[in-house]
Amino acid sequence: MSITFSVTREDLLRSKTVQPGWYQMTVKSVTRTAAKTDGSDNTNVELQIVGGNFDGVLIRKTFSEKAQGFAVSYIEATMGKKMSDQGGTFDMEASIGKTVEGHVSNKMYQDRLTNQVDDFRPSARLAAK
Repeated sequence: MSITFSVTREDLLRSKTVQPGWYQMTVKSVTRTAAKTDGSDNTNVELQIVGGNFDGVLIRKTFSEKAQGFAVSYIEATMGKKMSDQGGTFDMEASIGKTVEGHVSNKMYQDRLTNQVDDFRPSARLAAK
């Protein structure tokens, strides 16, 4: 009996280190999970780079209910307009399928270099239409 181990193209791309910079990204999914530490809500956004040398690479961004202000640039980029000074309530799942630009940087995590998205802006490609 042989022991098999399957690695998909998606698995390979998920582990690929991206050169820091701005990238076109499509929002693939939005899920909510409980934080392991205290049970607070985390909103997890899975983004996929579109085009260029890193086409298809998936990067996950997590927003915590304890620091919701960090989601403002994401919300504005997916809504395509500035948020009111009063804030608001937003359906994060409505961003699925939308294209934004995300700034990717690299960070060490458990002795591995990982990708993280640290800022968002509306897609220049969409703004040019």
